[in-house]
Amino acid sequence: MTRPRMAGGSVPRVCLQGGTMKKAARIRLTVLAVLLFVFSHGAVLALSCGTFEYPRCDGPLLQYAGGFDPKAGFGGFGGGSCSAVRTPVVFIHGNGDWAINWDSPVTGAVKGYAPPGRSVYQEFRARGYNDCELFGVTYLSVEEQASPKTNYHRPEKYDILIRFIEAVRAYTGKPQVDIVAHSLGASMAIAALTHRDDRHPGTGGWAGVRRFVNIAGGIRGLPACLAAGFANPHVTTCGSENVFNRYVFGFYPDSRLPAGYNRWTGDEGPLSMRRAPEHHPNTWFYTLHAGYHDQIHCTTAQRHQRCDQGALFAPSANVKAQLNVGAGSQARKETFDFADWRPTARSGGDANGVGHFKARNNTGRILCEMLDTDCTGIACKGSYAGGPVRAGAE
Repeated sequence: MTRPRMAGGSVPRVCLQGGTMKKAARIRLTVLAVLLFVFSHGAVLALSCGTFEYPRCDGPLLQYAGGFDPKAGFGGFGGGSCSAVRTPVVFIHGNGDWAINWDSPVTGAVKGYAPPGRSVYQEFRARGYNDCELFGVTYLSVEEQASPKTNYHRPEKYDILIRFIEAVRAYTGKPQVDIVAHSLGASMAIAALTHRDDRHPGTGGWAGVRRFVNIAGGIRGLPACLAAGFANPHVTTCGSENVFNRYVFGFYPDSRLPAGYNRWTGDEGPLSMRRAPEHHPNTWFYTLHAGYHDQIHCTTAQRHQRCDQGALFAPSANVKAQLNVGAGSQARKETFDFADWRPTARSGGDANGVGHFKARNNTGRILCEMLDTDCTGIACKGSYAGGPVRAGAE
């Protein structure tokens, strides 16, 4: 178990000078009492994964500190005895997941490469970020985490993300945040910010985002949803755009027809997620993905030829880098199995390299480079040596 840390990340120490065994015992009990207080109040803890069993951390779901209380979502992390100097980072998890898994340790190694030594959170801390600059929110309930095939984009989730982002800005005193979002979190964040601007123009939507990193997001839809269908009540994550509310939608690839119509996953108009950079030129955009090694994007034979492009934004001057970090086995090109959508699935590159989930877990160094420098293109790999890195698709 990770030892609890006091403010600033240090472990409390007690100096024993000429005391007796009884005095030492009393001091140990005092220290234990302090540690139990820290655990029970959660007021001064940095993010802690707890015990890790791939792919999940089992630490407390709520790890706020330093008076940070966003009153949004189902847990998260951030805050402490510090102040923000850099632009704060908001981490947004993917489907079937929760916030503290941004501290998931790297497991396994790509053949011929050394595994990265730190989790995403730990990499940012090593880069000099403090806990008043690193925040994460859990926007899925426990029940929703257990049922990824029924989670879809809708205003109730957008409200959680926007309230959290606003709470971070208020807590840090910074006018903007950087967003790092994985999988469903990437498309959910794009929709939430767009929804905010539509309802309240100029008050905390895209204008409040400095940089946006999309990790393996299904911004062009998911080919597997073609098999599930655009109106399957048992697989609502694959729905098309709702005819009564355009802000309710799933990952069905746009058909450009009344049946399967989905402007969010399509290639035209202000709702097109792949074209978000064009409509928000003051935000810098980045992508990390696993190409054909991604078992969410490339698990079926349908549209397999272009599945490696599923997370890519359309070219734009403010799209600064789109890097493919996929490695190991390619995703299975067969009939879709919904078990592949669970984080516990070790298929595709995640079995022995980098796939959909390890594109997040293993890439802390690249993420830091994207947010902490003005890198472009392949230069954004920085000192990452955990596997091959290529620009664009395969």
